[in-house]
Amino acid sequence: MAYTEDDLQQVNDALAKLVAGERVVQVAHDGHVVKYKDIELSDLVALRDRINAQVKGRKAGKKRRIQIISNKGT
Repeated sequence: MAYTEDDLQQVNDALAKLVAGERVVQVAHDGHVVKYKDIELSDLVALRDRINAQVKGRKAGKKRRIQIISNKGT
């Protein structure tokens, strides 16, 4: 399943809410809603890291290589 920047933002928002003291937060993706309690904070952090790696990997794949070749004047 491909994650997006929006998915990453949802998870970051959920983490912020847990840290701020909310007892239950939820994240929705592909029609599924997952509720996290603060005992599951480590699971949410792992999900964030997995999404972040996938999103960064996709961005890294879009880099272009430019090569300039020239001869000294004749």
